[in-house]
Amino acid sequence: MIKLFRNIRKNYLNEGKNTKYLKYAIGEIILVVIGILIALQINNWNENRKSNIELQLITKNLVQEFEANREALQKALNSVIYTKNGSLDNLSLIASKNNLISKEQRNTMIEKSLFFPTWIPSNFTMNELNNTGKLSLLKNENLKQLLFNWETQIEVIKEWNRRLEKSSQDIIDYIKHNGSLRNLNYNTIKTKPSNLGVNNSDLFDNIIFENLLDEKVLYAQFMENQLKKMSTIIETILKETKNQ
Repeated sequence: MIKLFRNIRKNYLNEGKNTKYLKYAIGEIILVVIGILIALQINNWNENRKSNIELQLITKNLVQEFEANREALQKALNSVIYTKNGSLDNLSLIASKNNLISKEQRNTMIEKSLFFPTWIPSNFTMNELNNTGKLSLLKNENLKQLLFNWETQIEVIKEWNRRLEKSSQDIIDYIKHNGSLRNLNYNTIKTKPSNLGVNNSDLFDNIIFENLLDEKVLYAQFMENQLKKMSTIIETILKETKNQ
């Protein structure tokens, strides 16, 4: 084809048909430009197609990951509320002369205050987006801001996870020196109560135990608030992602 065009131009020159040669040359240039534009358009279309396919995959992964995180968060939230309410029940027995609650029942109640649920979300897709720079493929600016809020909130929850765990450990350490852990967990580990005559009911007459319980309730309440805030963020992310 190129050889044919070259021969046509040569014939026009040899015949002295300069005007026809000029028109032909301009036409050839126009054809080349059109060809380039078509090639660019095809290339852009192909790149857009690849980007759309990649965006669909990102969207699918985000939805799957945040739906899993939502389910795990709800379990953690239920556990935090469980240990908070258990600690509140224990606080209500401080300096109480309620003899209707047996030693065994009090041991079971104390166990609730030792619980420290944690929530460790999956963040694989977000890490991949950040590491590869593919976050820019997301066109929804609201979604980008929500994902930023998500990562910020994770750090907040990590801190309250740490505090909640420490408050539980502080109660455990106190019982180690002033009560009987064996009397709390002998059913769990399938053994027998302590033979040393230690009564965990005496803990309910101690100001240090009261302070430790109060701290546990406080941290559990803060943790509950932060998890609920994260739950709202997740629901909004899922809504925006599905509309992506």
